[in-house]
Amino acid sequence: MTTHTRLVIIGAGIVGAAAAYHLARLGWRDILVLDKGDIPENDGSTSHAPGGVVALSHGKLMTQLAQYGTKLYRDLAPFSPERNTYNPVGGLDVAIGEEKWLDLVRLEGKAKSFGVEAHLLSPQETKKKLPLLDERTIRGSIFVPSSALVAGAHVTGALLRDAAEMGGVQWAGQTTVTDIEVKNGRVSAILTDNPELPRIECEVVLLCTNIWGPVLGDKLGIPIPLMPCEHQYVVLDPLPELARFDRARKENEVIYPTARIQDITTYFRQHWDTYGIGNYWHRPLLVSPYKLGKTAMNPFTPEDFTQSWERAQELFPAFRGRQVARAFNGIFAFPVDGYPILGEAQTIKGFWVATGSWLTHAGGVGKSIAEWMTHGETEWDMRQVHLHRFHGFQNTHAFLMAVSGKNYREVWEPGHPRQPLSEPRNVRLSPFAPRLDALKTVYTTFAGLELPNWCEENGRLLEKYDDRIPDRNGFAGQFWSRIQGAEHLATRENVALFDLTGLSIIEVCGPGALRFVNYLCSNQMDRPAGSIVYTCWLTPKGGVRRDLAVARLAEDRFWMFVGEGTLPQDLVWVKQFAPQDGSVVINDISNNYTALGLWGPDARKILQKVTAADVSNEAFPYMTARWIDVGMARVYALRISYAGELGWELHIPMDQALPVWDALWEAGREFDLVAAGMGCFESLRLEKGYRLWGGDVHTEYNPYEAGLAWTVRLGKADFVGKEALLKLKDKSLRKKLCCLVSDDPQAWAFGYEPIFSNGACIGHVTTANYGYSVGKFIAYGYLPVQYAEPGTQLEVEYLGERWPATVSSEPLWDAKMERLKA
Repeated sequence: MTTHTRLVIIGAGIVGAAAAYHLARLGWRDILVLDKGDIPENDGSTSHAPGGVVALSHGKLMTQLAQYGTKLYRDLAPFSPERNTYNPVGGLDVAIGEEKWLDLVRLEGKAKSFGVEAHLLSPQETKKKLPLLDERTIRGSIFVPSSALVAGAHVTGALLRDAAEMGGVQWAGQTTVTDIEVKNGRVSAILTDNPELPRIECEVVLLCTNIWGPVLGDKLGIPIPLMPCEHQYVVLDPLPELARFDRARKENEVIYPTARIQDITTYFRQHWDTYGIGNYWHRPLLVSPYKLGKTAMNPFTPEDFTQSWERAQELFPAFRGRQVARAFNGIFAFPVDGYPILGEAQTIKGFWVATGSWLTHAGGVGKSIAEWMTHGETEWDMRQVHLHRFHGFQNTHAFLMAVSGKNYREVWEPGHPRQPLSEPRNVRLSPFAPRLDALKTVYTTFAGLELPNWCEENGRLLEKYDDRIPDRNGFAGQFWSRIQGAEHLATRENVALFDLTGLSIIEVCGPGALRFVNYLCSNQMDRPAGSIVYTCWLTPKGGVRRDLAVARLAEDRFWMFVGEGTLPQDLVWVKQFAPQDGSVVINDISNNYTALGLWGPDARKILQKVTAADVSNEAFPYMTARWIDVGMARVYALRISYAGELGWELHIPMDQALPVWDALWEAGREFDLVAAGMGCFESLRLEKGYRLWGGDVHTEYNPYEAGLAWTVRLGKADFVGKEALLKLKDKSLRKKLCCLVSDDPQAWAFGYEPIFSNGACIGHVTTANYGYSVGKFIAYGYLPVQYAEPGTQLEVEYLGERWPATVSSEPLWDAKMERLKA
């Protein structure tokens, strides 16, 4: 076995094997896969996992990963003649109560949007798929034919076999990696406990050890915030009703689809003449990564199985009187936010991570990490799974313990699209919290930060605006208040103050700042000091990495404004392109400043009362910025507005936040200034046609499709993504982001609802809300260009019902920019 290789993959479970397979397909050679156990039957969860592949979920990326995975597993040649590697039996998600049934109806709509075949079934239809189920105990189900059951270790073996056949892939079991050597900021070697392979020089390391990942990550100073958690699995003794399924025949192993009973977080799968029961319906049994044993299994705790077993016997009468033949507590990885963790470490080049993934998504994870390592980007948008998406507080032990227990209890809970984090709360507080508390503010969470959703004190506005705020019933009305509509209208017609603490600042300065920022951004950034430029960061393939505003404070100083939620990965993105000659200094100065948005027709009158600076339109035009005094605070004011109204973003030294708030609040009394929350932001920006990154735009769309071509200057010097855009600009668009409106009182959407033309699904909603000023429901979505003409009649499906929508020109509000530039 070699003692020098290009790439070492640590962990030969299904993720490590999938990564090796896809890297080999992309031309990588000289790959060594190591595991501390045997291969392919290893110590991790791959070998004991029941094998369910759940091919549909509420999230687009997780569905993309799962759909790819199930097709990959299906197409593998069998690993052994003794057992099927892949069983195409489909999967059922079953609802007992109305709440879960509603969730399945939502999921079926998303299936149409994602292009996944799925069918809602009645109790009787469900029983035909699953004869042992008592149909009288359920409300219904959704059946996904592409869901499947696989033998995890066999999939692993097949992937490694095929990777080796492509050339350049070897593996070694019973080899624990004990440390990684780093030289000049790069991976240089790995150390193991195998006397035949004590030290292996390498250029790249990919960590795929899942529950054991945090231990090695900590050694290198790279946090991997996931928590191992026990999950029960029980196999019953034989059932007479299944006696015909002879264990000698591999095709008899599983005939019936898997069944996940949503209400009791318990799932069921056939094992020839019996059934296995997977139980999440017990207390969280968290295990420190430092206290794990050799395998990902712990002894069974029968007391945690009691309530699940009781309900299982009600649902499946054939289980009554059966005994447990085999049982254990398997250990799975629960990332702090529920998503896999992928990417290259910023501080150690060549050290890559692919952890926190389960069997369902492993094939897609292997594909994505291989693309990332090879091309520097991936087919699908990776923001939700990025290694550097985490904030410091998310890496603390206290937060990890608190949120991991919640994640376990809510493992199948999709949550409401508007639902804030339930726990832990008050992790990060806005400096304006004392004033907002006095206004009886209802908060939402954003990157752990408590931000106002709406202020109950503004209930007084309902008397004025009540008839312009349609009510919302049922699911649409959850985590919403009519006050949000009132705050929207008060902003449009009067003036409002917004807490913008969730806005972060990346500062770029130095003699090379202009050259660097111009290379990073699609727009022309060589504008005079005091200018604000709206621009995009693009991927090399031309996808929109982020849209943002950039202010030039001086010849050699720029502020780039990004959302606090994505700040960690945005900072990594910026730094990876920075020159290494010392001409540029990059700093995160977000903790030095907070911000307020003062927006509305009376905004200038209020600001002029608290500053000696001339804030007239002539002296302070739209899309310019400058330092002004507000009371005794030096504030950086930007004439820009995400609300689409006259006003300013005021960036305030953190220790002077309250004095500035108080000065503005006092000055605003005569203008009936209100404090508005994040809840009305969505409706304000939709009326103005402003894009939401992560919803309307992300790396899977280019600026031409997203309606952002005006942010691109192909005539300037080279910039990231320019080469790709030069190829794209002359190609006919196949789809584009469009505005849809409806007067139908039943119109509603949150995102991912399917859009139809003559019964055919042609796209899905990206973001949506009611436009209180225009008096219409507004939805955005990407449509094939033949449907993008204003006036085109379409339909949108929400909770199984379709409402009419019309493609509209945009923006719907202040199309001539007269209010914004007043």
